[in-house]
Amino acid sequence: MIKSLIIGCGRIAGNNNAGNLDTHAGAYSNLENVKIVGCIDQDYKKAIIFSKKYDCIPGKDIELSLKKLTPDVVSVCSPDHTHYEITKKILNSSNPPKVIFLEKPICQSKVEFESLIDLSFKNKIDIVVNFTRRFDQNYKTIKDRILNNYYGILRNAYATYYSGWEHNAVHHVDTLNFLFDEEIRLIDLVKIKDTKYKSDPSLGFNAEFYNSPGKIYFNTFDEEDYQLFDLELQFDKSRVRFEDFGARIVIEKLQVNSIGEKIMKLQSNDLKIKKETPMQNAISLICESIEKKQPKLINGYRLTDSVKTMNTIWQGKKLHEKYRLN
Repeated sequence: MIKSLIIGCGRIAGNNNAGNLDTHAGAYSNLENVKIVGCIDQDYKKAIIFSKKYDCIPGKDIELSLKKLTPDVVSVCSPDHTHYEITKKILNSSNPPKVIFLEKPICQSKVEFESLIDLSFKNKIDIVVNFTRRFDQNYKTIKDRILNNYYGILRNAYATYYSGWEHNAVHHVDTLNFLFDEEIRLIDLVKIKDTKYKSDPSLGFNAEFYNSPGKIYFNTFDEEDYQLFDLELQFDKSRVRFEDFGARIVIEKLQVNSIGEKIMKLQSNDLKIKKETPMQNAISLICESIEKKQPKLINGYRLTDSVKTMNTIWQGKKLHEKYRLN
């Protein structure tokens, strides 16, 4: 039996809707060989409510829970600004898990990021980062098509998001890195929009890949209107749109109509209906790697696989700081 501990009992952990397979607790609970043994929250009342939903032991102290419950995997679902300190505490524990499943954003600085990598290697504890699209089979299929030039040459990528460069845009950055196997260079800061995250505004950038064609535009959207999180990839022969937070993938291909005009025509995306959510895929993979003692199963999902993504995020923070000081 694989034992899991969840730190942070908010929405992504599964507090709002028991059984939701897009949440950590929902996905753990769906596996027969996995047991949620405990939950921790600074708001102990929230932890108690959570524990009753998932039949586990509530707690307030990380080290005490690790010692008492000896989990194999720990999900870190706490508020953004706490991720580094909590993950560091787990890595330094005398009773560490085999794997830490860490929500984004990973941390607040490059120094913190490198510190976590060092501790992870030193203590031989894997850290898997929940960049959701990497665990989505349809995104993997689109990636294979892109790398095999199925859609043609990229001309433009429009990434629209809300609610923070570090908190939300990081998903677009990672998705583009993942789909194209490329790192992004930010060119110009063109827009700044305050968000509910005081130190994390939404930032608009003109950008490009270091070694591949195509222009990239990070666009901000005001969530007071509604929450918009879309990605549009314009190729010379096709257009691919990820809509509704990536749940809907729309494909259009170049055709010549009866009067000789080049138009985009809606096509079947030829993608399989997903049987599992990305969260289910992630947690199943982590638990399988633990059960079979095969850490290579999580290759491509580790903290070290996020270096290109985080480099771009820190580029953005540096450009914003430069603008702010001028």
